Order: sequence, then structure tokens, then C-alpha cells
Amino acid sequence: SAGKAVGYGVKAEPVDAVERSKTLGLLGELNVVALDDAPATWEAIGSIVRRGRPIRLEGVRTLDDALAQLDRGVSKIVLPAKTWDSEEAISIIGRYKDRFVAIFEADEDTKKVDEEVKIITTVGKYASEFLMTVKDLASVSDGKSAISSKLKAIAKAAADANVLVGVSGGINTVDQIKAIEKIGLRPTIGDALANGKLEMADLIVPFIRSDRPDKLFTTVVVDEQHVALGLVYSNAASVREAMRKRAGIYHSRRRGLWHKGLSSGATQDLFEVTLDCDRDALRFVVRQNGVGFCHLNRYTCWDSDRGVGHLFRTLLDRKQNPVQGSYTNKLLNKTEMLNAKMLEEATEIIEAKDKNHVAAEAADVLYFASVICTRAGASWKDVENYLDRRSRRVRRRKGDAKPYALELLRKTTAGATPAGAAAAAPAEKDDAAAAAAGKK
Repeated sequence: SAGKAVGYGVKAEPVDAVERSKTLGLLGELNVVALDDAPATWEAIGSIVRRGRPIRLEGVRTLDDALAQLDRGVSKIVLPAKTWDSEEAISIIGRYKDRFVAIFEADEDTKKVDEEVKIITTVGKYASEFLMTVKDLASVSDGKSAISSKLKAIAKAAADANVLVGVSGGINTVDQIKAIEKIGLRPTIGDALANGKLEMADLIVPFIRSDRPDKLFTTVVVDEQHVALGLVYSNAASVREAMRKRAGIYHSRRRGLWHKGLSSGATQDLFEVTLDCDRDALRFVVRQNGVGFCHLNRYTCWDSDRGVGHLFRTLLDRKQNPVQGSYTNKLLNKTEMLNAKMLEEATEIIEAKDKNHVAAEAADVLYFASVICTRAGASWKDVENYLDRRSRRVRRRKGDAKPYALELLRKTTAGATPAGAAAAAPAEKDDAAAAAAGKK
């Protein structure tokens, strides 16, 4: 968020937390606190993670619970800095330095920094990030107050230890955010979002740079798979409106405020707004509805739709708008046939040997697996979310094959197709889905 400068999060009941995460998650990584150990709390956290939102989680009760949450896809775990006083804790979580954040409370004496520096230099060997709560940040904006001097000393210690230190506690204005960031620390926003002193757009609009004479912000629009849909422009008003409505809203140099698709039906659901590394360009991550983004009724402004995203969109269209003679519709309506084809193609990719044959069979496997997903209502984004979550595991399963699968493999390979013999493409498969699956 704001070029990774600003962290944020608010307290909420489990059900509300899931809904609020859709708005709070617009800027990327989200801080989440488990206020209790109730099942509803952990279900809410699991729901947020399943949506693909990276979160930093505070409130786990044991080290084993911490590792379990990392295995479930949580990005980082926030633990009290004193946790690292234990050699046992260091031995358990020390190997996962980049996945743990140490939280501690700053000394109220603004002239003392020894304790904070000690925590950063010692715990910094086993944690890559800190979250420091400060009770009074009201005067930090002037840059010359006692608290500013204290934070500068802490920022130097953090730089020397090569760790990131976030600051939370009474941050209510954009000026405070800018002052803390200028010092070299990461502002973390919470209550100000809940009480209305700040809104989400305040964490990004004041940080955008534009060298254009009209001061518009170059905005790259991408879909959920980060395929570029088009290039547009935004201004402060359009970004604020887009984030309030969680929709693709931009600035048109002809029409002013432009809510994409209101007349054509090609609206966009907004999932994320980020700045690039130089903070002079925006990226909107959206779900594109309707025909597509381009005014020429194409999915993108550069070329035709293609790849796995195109395959899933084609399959969904077949499900919603059945086509006479469509092979995909036949599969959607005949479970046994679909399941048999999935087993058949899985066998053929095992038997494939050369590069082209393997690629062709992989396309078949992907096609039939995608039909199964579409039938169940699972999107490609859902699949990607599972892949991303599993990549964040810290403890790996053994991964041995199940006995029934080994027995099935032995029976299958006993009557294997001769090497080099390619399976014929189903003649009935509709061209759009077939092309996306790599077959005609």
C-alpha cells in the first residue's frame, strides 16, 4: 500500500471483518488481529485468506498455531518481541525470519531509545520486520519534536540491522503519515479508518507523483491474472470514487469522471489499487465484466483474448449460455463422461514422452480440469489463490502417492499406448474452448 509505505487494519466482528477486508484489502497486504480464539474468528480469517488477500496476522496463541497459520496461507505472523527471548522459540521460528514480525511498545520517555534499539538489534537477527506502538504521535508532523528525534534514532538502528519498522498509534492525518515515512519508518493505520478521520484513498492519493502538465495519473488496468486490459488516466477525484465504490472509475479527458461500462455493461469490479516503485503510475486490478475492456468489443486494447483466462471465460459463457452441439455443454451435462475423459487425459500425459506431446496432453488435462472447475463454480483465480497459499507453507507434507493411485497406475501402464502415439482430439469440441485448450 502506497508503495509498501503504509500498513493498515481495523478491529471488527468476524462477519464484518470479512466484508471490510474487501475494501481494506484494496491496497494489498492487510493487518488482521485475532481478538479471541472462537471458531468464528478463525473461520473469518480463513475466508479472508482464501480470497487471496495477503495478511499479517496477530493474536495466535502458540508457536505451533503460528506455523499452522503460515501453512494455511497467512503471509506473516505478528508476535510479541519477548517471544524471541526463548531459545526454543528461536529454534522453531528462526529459520522463517521473513515470515515473522516482532511487535513491541515504545518507551514513553521520548529521550530514551536504548530499549528500542536493543530489541531491534537482537531480535532483528531472527525477524525481518517490527511493529512498534507509540502512544503519542501528535507532534511528529513538525519533524523537530522529541518524538521525531526518537523515531529518527530508531530508524537508524533499523537501517543498520536491515529490518523494516512499522509505527502505529494515533496516526490520524496524512501529514503524520508523510512525516513518519520521511523518517524512514512505516506508518500503520488503524482506528483512523474506522472513525472516519482517514479513508482508504488517503493512503494512496497524496503519495502519487505526476510530471504531466494536466497532473493526471497514468493508470494500467489489469485483470485478476494481471493481463493488461488497457491504459487510462486517473485523478484524485476518480481514485477516491473508485475506491469508495470498488469499481473501475477513471478520468476521461473528454467526459471527466468516467465509470467504465455504465452504458455498455462492461463494468469492472475493483480488487486492488497499487503504485509502482517510483509512485508515478497506478495499477488497478479488476474483474472485467461484459464483452471486454476495449471499445472495439475486445477483451483487451492490445490483442484478442487468449490463454487460460480465455479458456475459463469461454467455459463460463458455455455454462451460462449453452450452445447447440457444444462439446463443453455435453461435458457439463454428463458427469460420468467428463470424469472418464479426465482420467483418460491424465493417463495420456503420463505416457507422453517428447516435448510437444507432453504440452499437447497437458493442454487436454487443463481443459477437462477447467470444465470440472466451471461446473463447480470455481474460477481460475480460485485455483491461483490455492497455488499461492500452498507456496507459503513452511512445513511440507511427505507427498507420497496414495496406494490406490499406485495400483491404478500399474494397471494403466500395463496396457499403455505405444510411445509416440498421440491421442486424437475430440471432433465435437467447440472451436473457442478447443483453441484455448491447445486443440482444434
